Amino acid sequence: MAKCSLCDRDAVYCPRYEGRCYCREHFVKWFEGKVRKTIRKFSFFGKEEHIVVATSGGKDSLAALYFLHKLSRRVPGWKISALLIDEGIKGYRDEAIKDFLRVVERLGVDYKIVSFKEEIGYSLDELVQMGYERGLPYKPCTYCGVFRRYLLNKHARELGGTVLVTAHNLDDVVQTFLLDLYRGDVKKIPRLGPVTGVSSHPKFVRRVKLFYEVPEKEVTIYALLNDVYPSTFVECPYARFSPRWQIRSFINRMEELYPGSKYSLLKSLLALVDALKEKYRERPRTCKICGEPSSGEICRACQLKMELGILDVKL
Repeated sequence: MAKCSLCDRDAVYCPRYEGRCYCREHFVKWFEGKVRKTIRKFSFFGKEEHIVVATSGGKDSLAALYFLHKLSRRVPGWKISALLIDEGIKGYRDEAIKDFLRVVERLGVDYKIVSFKEEIGYSLDELVQMGYERGLPYKPCTYCGVFRRYLLNKHARELGGTVLVTAHNLDDVVQTFLLDLYRGDVKKIPRLGPVTGVSSHPKFVRRVKLFYEVPEKEVTIYALLNDVYPSTFVECPYARFSPRWQIRSFINRMEELYPGSKYSLLKSLLALVDALKEKYRERPRTCKICGEPSSGEICRACQLKMELGILDVKL
């Protein structure tokens, strides 16, 4: 068994792109140091913040909540809250909520759970069926992504949050980058930066991607070592409808063959974000129907509601 590069204990992780090994203790220190470096590098937080963590109950978001709660003990001006969006996916979200409650109660963190059913009137399962019956061209992830982002921003703001943290990791970011390139969605690339919403709409809560420079595997190990890994792993039943999983497999194969490939992709992404952010800068507007931030006269959430027939508005 490999030994830690910093002591004689057994290693729990050996990142090939770095050529070193870490035991349990040194891995945690190394991992937390990487995340703190990302926070400083991109100026994620100030001294006075109400940090709302978008917490799904999965390993990444629970690890983010644990890390920020631990770090907040060193920053008196920080308040940490957790916000979970219950989409209403039968046999999936129920289990995640149990893990969410276990961790927030253990940490003593204030939290809020918001459901699609209460806010929109329908669960995601029902929305997907309605869309199918109406012949709409959208995959389940479209409904989920649009309404989740809408509700996260709205309720983070209502909680008094000054910044909304998502647990997107390095893998998530580079997968989305390649998907946007594959689809020819170049305009979306500037949104893939580590921070969004700076000097934007007054109702938009600034959003940061905490694990922007950390591979998914390392977040998983951190969650396991700190007992915040979900007790039961249940994959979203709609995941198979997304091409993300094929992109994910491709990137992982490249990383195996050429260690550091994910960081190379991230470097390319950041260069494009800088190059394209002015050309595709979105002018924040207010949705004329719901009053929430929007890139057009009507926000995407209200557009979907109208297409689904659950919002009858004469324009």
